[in-house]
Amino acid sequence: MGRRSSTPRYTRRRDRRASLEGWGREGREGRRSGFGAVGLLIFACALIAVAVAADYRLNQDRIYRGIYVGSIDVGGLSPSEAERLVRERSASRLDEITFRGPGDDVTLTAERLGIQVDVGRTVSEAYSVGRSGSILERLGDRFEAATGGVRVDLAVTYDEAAAEAAVQELAGRLDRPPRDAAVSLDGGTVEVRRAESGYRMDREATLANVRQAVDEISGEVEIVGEVLRPAVPTSAAREAEAELSLALQRPLVLRASEQDEEWTFAPAQVAQAIQIQPRGSEIEVSLSQEAFRSLAADMYATLNVPARDAEFEVVGNSVEVIPSQTGLRLQEERFFTALSEGLFQGQHRYELPVVVAEPELTTARAERLKPTTLIGQYRTNYLSYDDDPGRVKNLQIASNAINDTLLAPGEVFSFNALAAPLSYEEAKVIVDGRVETADGGGLCQVSSTLYMAANYAGLDVIERHPHYAELPYIRPGFDATVWFGALDMKFQNTTDGYILIKQQVDESTGDVISRIYGRPTGLEVEMRSEKVFDGTDAEGNPMTRWVTYQRIERGGEVVFDGVLHEDTYRYLKPAETNRPAT
Repeated sequence: MGRRSSTPRYTRRRDRRASLEGWGREGREGRRSGFGAVGLLIFACALIAVAVAADYRLNQDRIYRGIYVGSIDVGGLSPSEAERLVRERSASRLDEITFRGPGDDVTLTAERLGIQVDVGRTVSEAYSVGRSGSILERLGDRFEAATGGVRVDLAVTYDEAAAEAAVQELAGRLDRPPRDAAVSLDGGTVEVRRAESGYRMDREATLANVRQAVDEISGEVEIVGEVLRPAVPTSAAREAEAELSLALQRPLVLRASEQDEEWTFAPAQVAQAIQIQPRGSEIEVSLSQEAFRSLAADMYATLNVPARDAEFEVVGNSVEVIPSQTGLRLQEERFFTALSEGLFQGQHRYELPVVVAEPELTTARAERLKPTTLIGQYRTNYLSYDDDPGRVKNLQIASNAINDTLLAPGEVFSFNALAAPLSYEEAKVIVDGRVETADGGGLCQVSSTLYMAANYAGLDVIERHPHYAELPYIRPGFDATVWFGALDMKFQNTTDGYILIKQQVDESTGDVISRIYGRPTGLEVEMRSEKVFDGTDAEGNPMTRWVTYQRIERGGEVVFDGVLHEDTYRYLKPAETNRPAT
């Protein structure tokens, strides 16, 4: 943006001049007749000529009266006198420009704004009023100057870029964001920060006022801007201060009468758990439950003692009950609601609501549920199949993982959950119908033995998978293979009490034994399997199919008698060592 000039101009009242012109026309168009009309016209023209001549002599080398430069009256002055007067007045008014607005006034020099005044051109324009144009235009200008005045604008140039830069700098000094009121805590002392209004200058509107001030030679610029109100007033901070003062005016005392315990917290400690947050135009004060829990950790530990359930201890093939114990529980939500509401109203003493925490499994219930009777058992013998040391070691590892397992009513047993995390020896396994060597060979004999014990106990088997081929250590249809991550053996405790699993390997006899103890069920279980097909597969290899049946009676009444499953067994390709696999 370059320099901006203000061309001298003056205002005329055209309506009045138009009336003079109309008067002239009416004179010509009036109905006159004869020598009297002509004579009157000649007389009028002569009169005007005399008046003009007299006016010219009277105002020769003078600016006509009623002429103003801006607000400066230059009428009746010679051009040199007018120049001197305008220069004096404009220098005093435009030498410095005062910006008036919020806060203190700010004064900038004309040089800073790049203001230059062309007094000579302005006075020449003022002198030409009533002396240029047609006779009617001159008469109109004279008439308007005499009756209402003619104002000639001062010829001024100024650097708009410099003015804009000055306004921008001024805005940088005046602009400020509003500051919300706030409340803070220093220990147990409440501190309030008052709200402060902000300000944002309207740069375009203020720059327009600079142009107007230059044009009017006023020397004053009104700063245009907007007061920015804070979102949170000081009154909100005072309200929050009052609540905080009530909360921190004395120590907080908490008592548990039944336990004969009492805790006292100083105001500075309580302040650590207080939250202060602006919410719209208000300031919200509250108590942080998490922070208070940390502050009162010792109290919570004393008043929140978990109840201890009764436990079962396996002694040989029997189960003994370790008595349960009650605990304590602080009713935290009830307590904290009362504390967070009352504290900011000045309440500082509270009785803590503490109740007895009962164990889920009491001693009496454990006695009623503990296993007392052998309800299912089965055994297999590894000597009839493979007594490789690695395989026998694996039988021991898996049996130890399962032994003494207790299942609550409805709980599901998973063989893999207990056996999979352990480390095993290498032994023979079946992979894709062929005997291979891998870690964990022999585990299927443990899972198969336990599977049959679960069936004889009358429990619901949830997952079971047959082997690829018949194996000599267990009757076909009674087996249950496992493969970690793929095949599991699971059953559910469907009795009314706990069951105890006893699993062992008797190396003196080679027996793998599974026993399940529980509450008396009154069940009598029979298991049998029958071969229903003995032939060959499509490749001509031997293949058999077996159906397994179960019959369950309770008190002489048959509750189940039917097929459990049907299994197909295929030809097992022998290992190169000609040794059997699991």
